[in-house]
Parts: sequence; C-alpha cells; structure tokens
Amino acid sequence: MRRIAWIIVLSLMLGPFQASAEPSSETEEIRNFLTELYRARSEFLIRDVPIDTFYFEKVPTSQQALYLEKKRKAYFQAWANKRDIIVHAAEGTLKIFRIRPTDSLIKVSLVHRLKVTYSYAPGSKTPAEFGLGTRHVLTLKKENGQLRVLKEWYLDPLDIDSDDAWFYRSSIESEPETESLKSDTVSKSPQKRRYNREKAVAYADKYAGSAWGAGNDNRYNPKYRDYTGIGGDCTNFVSQVIGDPAEGGGLPMTHTWRYSAGNGSRAWVSTDALKSFLLYSGYGKIVGSGTFDQIVRGPSAPAIWSKLQPGDLIAYMYNNDVDHFAVVVGKDERGLPLINCHTTDRYHVPFDLGWENYTHFVLIHIAD
Repeated sequence: MRRIAWIIVLSLMLGPFQASAEPSSETEEIRNFLTELYRARSEFLIRDVPIDTFYFEKVPTSQQALYLEKKRKAYFQAWANKRDIIVHAAEGTLKIFRIRPTDSLIKVSLVHRLKVTYSYAPGSKTPAEFGLGTRHVLTLKKENGQLRVLKEWYLDPLDIDSDDAWFYRSSIESEPETESLKSDTVSKSPQKRRYNREKAVAYADKYAGSAWGAGNDNRYNPKYRDYTGIGGDCTNFVSQVIGDPAEGGGLPMTHTWRYSAGNGSRAWVSTDALKSFLLYSGYGKIVGSGTFDQIVRGPSAPAIWSKLQPGDLIAYMYNNDVDHFAVVVGKDERGLPLINCHTTDRYHVPFDLGWENYTHFVLIHIAD
C-alpha cells in the first residue's frame, strides 16, 4: 500500500507528465544543489563516492532517503555482478518542474533521466546504453547555511514495479472476465490480424516517457490517458504499443480489449486481464516461463529465446498474479531481451533489472 500512496503523491505533485513547468522563484543556489545531488547519486550507483553530506545526520526521514540510495546501489551492483556486466558510466540530467520555497522548507518536483553505459565482461563489443526515468518529489531544508534533503519520494526502476492490476474496477467492464473473453469476437482474417512489429518497436521507443533515450521530447502519447496516478501505466502502454492503429502494431481492438472515449477497457489497462485476453483471443501465446535461472541457464533456454522477437511481451508474476508488463524492443549481445515500459520508465533496459530471484517471467509471442 505504501507504493500505491507514493504513486498518488507523485501524480498530485508532478501532475501529468505532459504538463509544462510553471514559472517559479527558484534560486541558482537550489538549482546548483539539485544538480550536484543527482550527479553524485548517479556516480554513487557505480563507484564509491560520498553522498552522506547531502542528508541530515540525525533526521529519520533524511536518513531513510539516504538508506534507500545505499540499498539501490547494493542491488544494482549485485545485479551487474550476477549478469557478468561491467558498468562504465551512469550520467543523469534533470528537468525541474517546480521549486516552492516556504519559510523554512523548499518543495521540489523534478524528473531525473539516467543513461547507463555497460558491456559484458570481458567486453567483446561496443558498450551498450540503456535509459531510466524517475519522477521525484523532495523537501529540502537549509541548516547552518547548507541545503540538505529532508525527505524524498520516487518510484525506483531498481525496485520492483507496482502492481497496476489492483485499481481497475467495474466502472467500464462489469462482466466476469472469462465470460467476456469467451463471447468476444476476434477477426481471424490474416489481413486484419497482421501485427506490425517494426511499428510496435518504434512506438515503444518514441513514447517511453521520461527515460533517457526515449523520443517525443520524453512525453507520453497525449492520445491516451496516463494511469500513473491511479495504479500504474505499464499495461496501458503495452496495449498502445501492440494496438495503436496509426503508429503502433495495429492489432484490431475488440469489445473486451479497446481504448475509447478517453478510457481503456479492463483488458487494456489491467495486467492479469491483458494476459488472459492475449491467450484467449489467440493474439499471443506463451513461448517460455520461469525464474531467471530457469529461462536463462536452463537446458531449454536457447529454444525459448529463439522464439521471442522484438515486439513481443514479458509479463512479470508473483504468486500467480501479473504485477507488470514490458515490451521487448531488442536483444543484447548474448541474445537476452531488452525492454521498454512505463510507470517507472525504461528504455532498452535488460529485462530482469529491478526484479528479484523469485520473479516469474512469462514470455508472450504476439502472433504475426
């Protein structure tokens, strides 16, 4: 529930990502502090540099923010070690939306875009790059002439993504899911059903949001509602990628899976419902599933990855519930997928970054 609260807080503070920054009374001192804070934190992710001076030593909320930075560093380095990856650089840029000084505190909302350069060890090819994007809400305080972080909220791409299946109720789809899928009509005509993979991947790259590397000036597609503040936008984004008729993969919408009148149906925006729809309708089929070790290091791994193509999907599951969806946009030099997704925005990121050993990955091939 804490993660859901954070989504709501971020949504209220930042507003829709498409919104432009408002005029503010920010000072050069605050901007310089924020620039140095995020520069140091980006470098801290991959090497030992001091960041403690940006935080209050004896203030619990400040120390909690510092603890989370140390925790994400430990996770990221453990992940890179497990994947036999060398991280060469982590470089970020800021887009500050609002700075609101009060008598003693300064409220800030911003977006941090991080570019990570990496290669496999030993590096046999040109280093690759991926991008992350995070929306932050901070409270700063000056003490003894020094600005420090009092508290901070953000959804971390190096942490498990939120479950965006919880929020969608019967306001749009009231019928039971299985019955709806059984009664749905999906055209079997190859001409109507053809999936355009190249356009789907191009759409995923263009509208990957705040992540470094994304197009469209780091904005979501304004044709669609942003569900970030009401549970998560990952499934809505995946549905756009495979179903947008103008720029995306062009799969025909149906009664069950559709976007109309400013809203997506349950199957369009809810993780478990989309997975069920894809499998019932014949739009998709599972070509592999399991934990990271099972699908990457198991005996059937080569056969699994040969069936997964750019434009296909990965569902991330816990306890038989789908928590997240991502779009495959390419493969790395070892043939493992790179993904784009929303809510915590990712661009060409290794598919397992931000997930745990017990995550169950479901690989879904979209029928051409």
